[in-house]
Amino acid sequence: MTVKKVYGNLEKLSSLTGKGSQDKKVSYIAELLSYATPVEGRYIVRTILEELRLGVGGGILRDAVAEAYGVDAKLVERAYSLCSDYGEVARVAKTEGKTGLEKIDIVPGRPIESMLAQKVNSVEDALKEFGTAAFEIKYDGARVQIHKTSGGVELYTRRLENITNQFPEIVRYAKEHIKTDSAIVEGEMVAITSMSDRRPRPFQDLSRRLKRKYDIADVEKEIPVEMNLFDVIYYRGKNIIDTGFAERRRLLTEIIRQTDSFKLAEQLVTSNVKDAEKFYKHALDLGHEGVMAKSLDAPYQPGSRVGYMYKIKPIMETLDLVITGATWGEGRRAHWLASFLLAARDQDTGDLLTMGRMGTGFTDELFKELTETLKPEISEEIGKEVKLKPRIVVEVAYEEIQKSPTYTSGYALRFPRLVRIRADKGTEDADTLARIEELSAKDKR
Repeated sequence: MTVKKVYGNLEKLSSLTGKGSQDKKVSYIAELLSYATPVEGRYIVRTILEELRLGVGGGILRDAVAEAYGVDAKLVERAYSLCSDYGEVARVAKTEGKTGLEKIDIVPGRPIESMLAQKVNSVEDALKEFGTAAFEIKYDGARVQIHKTSGGVELYTRRLENITNQFPEIVRYAKEHIKTDSAIVEGEMVAITSMSDRRPRPFQDLSRRLKRKYDIADVEKEIPVEMNLFDVIYYRGKNIIDTGFAERRRLLTEIIRQTDSFKLAEQLVTSNVKDAEKFYKHALDLGHEGVMAKSLDAPYQPGSRVGYMYKIKPIMETLDLVITGATWGEGRRAHWLASFLLAARDQDTGDLLTMGRMGTGFTDELFKELTETLKPEISEEIGKEVKLKPRIVVEVAYEEIQKSPTYTSGYALRFPRLVRIRADKGTEDADTLARIEELSAKDKR
């Protein structure tokens, strides 16, 4: 058994289609299993089922590439943040070393990791840190990178997924209203009530569009969206992430021809707490989540949750957790999954640790939608209980975190309820056991 043989057979599986393809796929798998030892067979099967959870996160890959090819881990991390492909980073590290890694740069059409924000409790805390800050509305939508070149426009989510086909109107807006042939701009896409009534709709409505692969024109009319732009990271053939935020915002103002549906995020630059709090209230009154506070001279740091910007929203602690199991409902909900097993991420191993079940906060429509989403992820079914591949992240509110021997995390949520499905997040973005422990300790103070 060789790596080449395993890789070759698995690669053939993905290319087989049409009549008789199922039998051919089974034969390729059977061939591998006939060569394999029991342990090897286990990992081959888990690889095919996409359940190969080894706890290998980005940090381990970074350090492995650095050690294998004798380069600095920080340089590996920087290269990955700009190209989002550890395979490419490893290839360059091996063939070109430090010099090659230093040459990796932003390329339009290839998404980069987004810079992430930390949380603070108030605008006053943010101003203590920054002195003067740019406050922007924190829109309740999906973060989108827009890549424009002379060849066209592509849209990417925070998870680096290409959603160009799902949002043809944003593609049109970008072609018409970004006044340069070469740019990468970033913003928040929000679902709105209508083109005349621009109040924000729940994120769940936008999520329907993110997942839609067909009848795009119909859903475009049903769920209109607008784009609120807040950053530019590539401009006229040049990477500008090391430029301070105030200058990047100025450039963004220059290159965007604003309309009602394609505009700059509303912003206030101030050092005055009262003015900032007034702007914060204004954002909440409009139906948005809160505000972002940004350092005026900070560079853009891809993939990092650095202290260059903070998010501020009303204090109601929520958790982003992964659905790993469910129970079929009863009565009129008999055909729906109705009780969902929630899990947090162990930051050290990458394992998902359970911490309770959730069955409230759902409409019948949402039960139906979530069941349709989760059905393909069912990996095992015993009676009414199902095990699910860990793909769906949900934001959950709760009353209290309690110690519990029942769940593998050692904790349970009291009265968990659904806030929204986080279609913009993957399992790697789920909250960690460390945060659960921190919040539990805070509850007891």
